[in-house]
Amino acid sequence: AIFVPDPARQREHHSAQTLFVLLRAMTPIQTLEKNLTEASSPAGGVAAYAAATKKRVAEQLNFCRHRFVATAQVSKEKVVAVASDRTVQVTAASAAGGAVVVATGTAVAGLVVGSAVCAVLGFVPALFTFGLSIPLGALIGGGCGAAVGGAVGGTTGMAGAGAAGYGAYTKRDEIKTFLNLATAKVLGVVAATKSGVAARTKAAKDKAMSVHSACTLHVAAKVGLAKESATKAAVATKAKTLELASDRSVQVSAASAVGGAAVVGTGGAATGFVTGGAIGAAVGFVPAIFTFGLSIPVFAAVGSGCGAAAGSVIGGVTGLVGGGATGYGIYTKREVIGSSVNDARFAVGSATKYVKDQAASSAVYVRARISGATGGTSEYGSDVSAN
Repeated sequence: AIFVPDPARQREHHSAQTLFVLLRAMTPIQTLEKNLTEASSPAGGVAAYAAATKKRVAEQLNFCRHRFVATAQVSKEKVVAVASDRTVQVTAASAAGGAVVVATGTAVAGLVVGSAVCAVLGFVPALFTFGLSIPLGALIGGGCGAAVGGAVGGTTGMAGAGAAGYGAYTKRDEIKTFLNLATAKVLGVVAATKSGVAARTKAAKDKAMSVHSACTLHVAAKVGLAKESATKAAVATKAKTLELASDRSVQVSAASAVGGAAVVGTGGAATGFVTGGAIGAAVGFVPAIFTFGLSIPVFAAVGSGCGAAAGSVIGGVTGLVGGGATGYGIYTKREVIGSSVNDARFAVGSATKYVKDQAASSAVYVRARISGATGGTSEYGSDVSAN
């Protein structure tokens, strides 16, 4: 680095040296000795001394005034230059902001910590101060903690933020260059990634289209086969359904199941209604003392409803299954049952005829015997002999 002297500093230094020389020249003792040696007589010396001193003082004051004005102008320009310096402004603003932010946080932390510590310390003399030392200690500790925390945080924040702001502003060109390079690099990476993704996306799209075409053809073939199979299955199912619907045994079983469900379900509902009502009323006796007897009808109604529902469901299912099974069994065994009934009817008819014939024979025989014993004739004699 090459050192370049500051013209403003040189002017200020020159003004200070000139002022120092003038002050030394204005020393009364040296001026008086010089004037006394130059004077030839007492009166003339005094007058000459006075005139010379007045003139010299006026010149020196005029010179000093000009020097002071120049120095003040230089100082003013220096102050304005410093105040107008963007670096100083940024540093001052950063320092002020850091001081405010950090001082606020540390002041709050100091307030809390100081209050807690001094409140704990206030417990020691609490017995002698009737507990007043606790809030007083907390108040004093909070104030001291806030003050100390604010001062420390303000100083730290001012120094740190000022240094950070100064460094960031003075290195703004380097930071801007670094950000530009980083942005360019990121944009390059993004562009490369985008290109790669676009290429891979196109390849994947082409592959997906080819796979889609192949899958479409395959699915179309499978759908055709499935449609044909479904059509055949639907036709077979329809035929089977019509066959089952036309089957007399299925019709009889369905009718028997519906009838059994209706009959048994009704009976089950009635039984459940009565049983549930009785159980509910019995259960309602327990809290009847506390409900003034209202729990009995309420519980009976609830039990009746639940019993009717449960009975209808159970009876309906039982009747459905039992009636359907009974109807199916009777219908499928109808020929055997019919032949058994005919055999039984024939056997009963034969037995009845046999009994009637035996009864008639016995009656004729008895009459014949009675007639023979009395010696009379009977209108049934011919029948007896014939028999």
